[in-house]
Amino acid sequence: MKSILLIIVGNLIIPICKLINFFFEFKFCHLYTRRIGHQTINFDVTLLSVSNEIFLLCSYDDFISNKYILNFFKKQQKVYFSKVFKYFYHSILKVNPNSNLIVTWSQYQPKFTYHLQNNSKINFPKLKEEYLNEVFSKYKINKNFVGLHSRNNLFLKKNNISDPNFHDFRNFDFDDYDLAIEYLNKKNISIIKLGETFKEENIKLKFPNVITSLDFNSDEEIDYLLNSYSKFNVIGNSGVSGISSILRKKIIYINLIPLNLNNLSYCSPGSLILPKKIYNKEQKRFLSFKENININFDIHNEKDPYELNNLSVVNNSNNEILNTIVEMEKLMLNENDMEAKNLNDIFWQSISDNNLEKVNYLKNVLKLTISKNFLKENQNLF
Repeated sequence: MKSILLIIVGNLIIPICKLINFFFEFKFCHLYTRRIGHQTINFDVTLLSVSNEIFLLCSYDDFISNKYILNFFKKQQKVYFSKVFKYFYHSILKVNPNSNLIVTWSQYQPKFTYHLQNNSKINFPKLKEEYLNEVFSKYKINKNFVGLHSRNNLFLKKNNISDPNFHDFRNFDFDDYDLAIEYLNKKNISIIKLGETFKEENIKLKFPNVITSLDFNSDEEIDYLLNSYSKFNVIGNSGVSGISSILRKKIIYINLIPLNLNNLSYCSPGSLILPKKIYNKEQKRFLSFKENININFDIHNEKDPYELNNLSVVNNSNNEILNTIVEMEKLMLNENDMEAKNLNDIFWQSISDNNLEKVNYLKNVLKLTISKNFLKENQNLF
């Protein structure tokens, strides 16, 4: 019944909308706000996908992952938000999925994206330094602080969000940061644990000075501030990285999986990559980087696609994560590292077959770098 109603409404409003567009150019879009990655990246891509003359009429899900961010999205020029617009959007989508009256999912999330080569059109909040100092003083955060995040399924469980797709192979434990935390502590760098895990109390017992969600009031503004104003963030395959991404902020992506060109195209410019390794249980060996690049499992799987293909996923070690954080510090100081450059040149060359245009974009436009120490220790995978 719902499907029939959408078709009827869609056929009625499409010609009306086309007529109005002769005088007033607009498009409908729908933000999938249930996940912070979709909420941030979808809106970033939407603004970049339309000319400055077009008005955007946006709707959003009933559940909003971060209301503070959505509120400053609503303050953009020529962008209007209303839940009513979703009925128009989905009606048009049902009748004509390729209609130029809507921004479609294929525009939000193409397999390989080029949107990160452009500056974001989002107008971000301009916060006074006095206000930021007050916030950081309240929570005893040094101006020099780093955000750490380990992906897990707590957000979905806490908010009763159903996701039938299997993504556990992307997860890892916050304990994998132990050596990194000890290193950052010695340098008097504040450590913020972004997001939540099942072991907040245990983390506080082990590292009392790590600031976790237990230290904050339930405030979505602080989630934005912590992501935005950190020295850098260390994040796995998680939607949390979307906040840094729309800011075009350098990230350390640890435990990145899959290591393929499509996934890399969504990495924020200037970022440092530390991928997971994949072990072939039948052949008793690790997959080469080139073999990794060719893995492109459908994300819509109810079971682990790696296990189904007799592969096992190996998380990054404490040492690998620590070494990559040290690398990022040098990278942010613009220190020349010829060894890192040479190893990255070999890496990109090893995966360039039939992918030269995309590889050149990732290497030379987005300026992504694979961890030097990781490449050095795994030269047999070239």
